[in-house]
Amino acid sequence: MPPLRIAASVVLVPAFVLSAAAAGDVSGQFTAGKRKPIRPKFAVGYDDRDQGNAREHVVALVLSEAPADIAAAVADLDPHTHLINQPALKARNYVLLWVKADGTVSMNATYSANMNQFIDSTTESLRAELTANTPDRVAGRVYTPKPVKTMSGETYSVDLTFSAAVTRLPPGVKLPSGGGEPGKAFTVLMAAISKRSWDGIVRNVSETHVRDFSDAGETAKERLDEAIQRLGFWLPRGRAVVTGGEVRGDSAVLEVEGEISKATRMLFLIKMIRSGPRWVFDSAAKPGFVD
Repeated sequence: MPPLRIAASVVLVPAFVLSAAAAGDVSGQFTAGKRKPIRPKFAVGYDDRDQGNAREHVVALVLSEAPADIAAAVADLDPHTHLINQPALKARNYVLLWVKADGTVSMNATYSANMNQFIDSTTESLRAELTANTPDRVAGRVYTPKPVKTMSGETYSVDLTFSAAVTRLPPGVKLPSGGGEPGKAFTVLMAAISKRSWDGIVRNVSETHVRDFSDAGETAKERLDEAIQRLGFWLPRGRAVVTGGEVRGDSAVLEVEGEISKATRMLFLIKMIRSGPRWVFDSAAKPGFVD
């Protein structure tokens, strides 16, 4: 399954230098029924999470008809959502590939007009022959030996050859289990939500959230209810464990494993920022599931 992700807020591109390269090469096409073939001209790659096992990293490749701004996407907390909302992809057709370290490849070919998606993985229907599969570069060919019939009766085929560097953020300062000072601030926020403490919530979120929550309702109870509801969409419900993270300057990204239901656990990426001497919650993303 391709990642279905939304980040809590737009993140501006910081002033650090990314480990990036020029757009890679791609040739070939994806064809579905009588639709116009998708013929990508540009290939970019970035470090992503395996949605089914978010503790594991994969390389995501974007094969597009127009050049994507990979540097801006990688600087965002949720590169996938940032990319698919860029002009290069939002109103165009494209193919996404996810390449695991073991060479397994999955695909999502998307026709943007009606958001028709053709999803496949490396099985008998989809073959992958990789000539490079490293943290810095992925190259190879993905193809279907014969047309694949969908449940609707439509058939599709793909034969794409690609080569792309993997763009990633420079390493940050690693945080220990618990998340250090940013992790402590996040834990205080979670406790405030649990206790329904308005003062505790607004003290531990960014000024943008404080303004939004303060304007959310006419009464104090309405504002508190709205704040808890909004934060509940992004943050774990119940027990959450900060397993680590990284600090880059005045921002930190925590890796948090927590529940979205009694039977389902996810990895949450929690962005904390400095506000004077304190760390406060800024935004979040949910890149995938964990056991």
